Amino acid sequence: MAPFSRGDGGTRSHSHRLCRLKLLTSGDVIEMPLEVTTKVGHVRQMLAEKLGNAAAEELIFITKSASSYKVLLDLEEIPSNITVKGVPSWTRQKAAYRFPHCIVGAGHCGLRQGLSFLKEGIHDFLVIDRLQQLGGTAWVRNANPTSKLQTELGVYHLQYGIDLPLPQGMKTWPSRAELLQHFQEVCEDHGLIPHLRLGTEVIEVQPQELDIRAREFSGGRWAYDLTLCKQEQSTQMRCASIQCYPGGLTENLRLELPGEEEFEGCIGYGMFDEFDYGLVREKQVVIFGMGAFAVENVRTCLEHGAATATIICRRKNLAIPRVVDWFINQSDSPPTAAMVLNAMQPMYALGGLDDPWSFYAVIGPADRSTAVIRQKSRFGIGDFYFLASCYGKCRTLVGSIKRLAARQVVLDSAERVPADHLLKVLGFTADPKIEKLFGLKELVGYFGNGDWRQWIYCEFPGIDAGRFGGTSLSPAIQSATDSVSWILQYPEDIEPVLESNLLPRQKAKSKLLAGRPCYVFEPRAGGQILGVIIGFIPGLAEKAAAWGALKRQRMHQLHPLEGYLEECAQEWYTYCQMFKDCGDDRPFPRYPYTSAALRELVDRNEEMAKPLPTKALAADPGDALELTSDG
Repeated sequence: MAPFSRGDGGTRSHSHRLCRLKLLTSGDVIEMPLEVTTKVGHVRQMLAEKLGNAAAEELIFITKSASSYKVLLDLEEIPSNITVKGVPSWTRQKAAYRFPHCIVGAGHCGLRQGLSFLKEGIHDFLVIDRLQQLGGTAWVRNANPTSKLQTELGVYHLQYGIDLPLPQGMKTWPSRAELLQHFQEVCEDHGLIPHLRLGTEVIEVQPQELDIRAREFSGGRWAYDLTLCKQEQSTQMRCASIQCYPGGLTENLRLELPGEEEFEGCIGYGMFDEFDYGLVREKQVVIFGMGAFAVENVRTCLEHGAATATIICRRKNLAIPRVVDWFINQSDSPPTAAMVLNAMQPMYALGGLDDPWSFYAVIGPADRSTAVIRQKSRFGIGDFYFLASCYGKCRTLVGSIKRLAARQVVLDSAERVPADHLLKVLGFTADPKIEKLFGLKELVGYFGNGDWRQWIYCEFPGIDAGRFGGTSLSPAIQSATDSVSWILQYPEDIEPVLESNLLPRQKAKSKLLAGRPCYVFEPRAGGQILGVIIGFIPGLAEKAAAWGALKRQRMHQLHPLEGYLEECAQEWYTYCQMFKDCGDDRPFPRYPYTSAALRELVDRNEEMAKPLPTKALAADPGDALELTSDG
């Protein structure tokens, strides 16, 4: 093979040979095909990806010359046979810890972290939760008895993972009770139960610097002393690291309205178990708020026989039909916001609702070629809201509540809305006590005070994206929890990430947070964090390459296009029959999506994702974003 000029007056051969590297201590051998002019430093760089940068720096390359040995420098050419000193084996050494790891929170995220630990061979850990039941605050406390998963099971279950089996015998949109049972069964099947400490609250976290002379592990010089409280009894434990998953659906927003004492009907919140939905039969219900839980409460009230359900909100939020949600979650390439909005239009038109392009959340040019969707609330997902609007059983009013009167809600516009009962569904905020518990001054990415041993992860509030990679939690939490497992095994990999200053930061008590705890990132900033971490760590990036394909695979295994569409239509006509049984004899409105239209939408998105043969088009505004929606 002809040599080429290196630009410095020399030449370089492209001829290849097999290089044999033998470890001095163990005798283990690896073989690498290399160009004959490959330098020792280049081999060191290649081994760094396998062994880690720190281990590769310790390597000493030795060659025998006559009766003596010579240590090669990085600029010298690598010989065909060489002895290597500095590591015990060609397998990368994992960090060892004297103390257990502590996972705070036994909801979806915390349990998934425990499963990730077990998969990676990390067995010395505890999962601690203040509740007596696993499943997390969102499902154990906040969901009401009729709550269902709004997104599809394929992208929301604990067995979401490359090496884990598909969930069996579960519905596409399981109920609260079914999901809690699923969490329990998966924990039992995969050996997570012995690691759980339920009914236990972490009330204090104190970092402790270890005596480095007595250190018998490689996981770092810091540990954490935790004070735990169970049934008013306090105990102490020391842990090597903390993974905290407090969740974003924790503190319910409450608001007392003027005139509540005059209202006469029942007033409650559309979460928890505190409102008796049996009271709404043949009554007019007002729902205050228009987040995902509010849209769910339209279904709950009308299923319980309410005469009407009226949503009152300051601004209309976008809700998303089931088929469009499926389209987003099964995609390999995140569809654009413009494509998503266009796909919504048939359902909005059938419901007699405003064009989704006209909503406050939509930002884009007049020609509708691109868009960004930016709203404070997550999408309410489902078809029932649109069908109920079509039947006149649900209406949505924009306005502020001035006061309540006897069986009426009075708006600032002076309009009086008849109401036998009032449900407040104002959303949730994250737990502000977490900042004090961890002594947080700032979050660097998801690392408390920039310490890689403290991982504090919370799903993002609202929506801010020009492309949509998903609307559910499991794909994002798989990336997060497997990243944590990698970092704990190879902590040297995270140091250059923290030193890069590329991770978004949020300081506690910053005015920019508008009262939000600092561990809750806005969607756009939060969506960058895992991308930065994975992009910096080659071994983690290699694992992550399979994660995107898994989402599409799981969706089509559990919810194939034809079967999913049939299930949506069957649910639709079941509710049409429910309205007919209540006295509405109109012909059933046809379900507005067909298999041909849905398949064409999928094909068009895949075609748009193909690389262009000539110059690339300008990207849509906004980044691909994994949203979360578990209520």
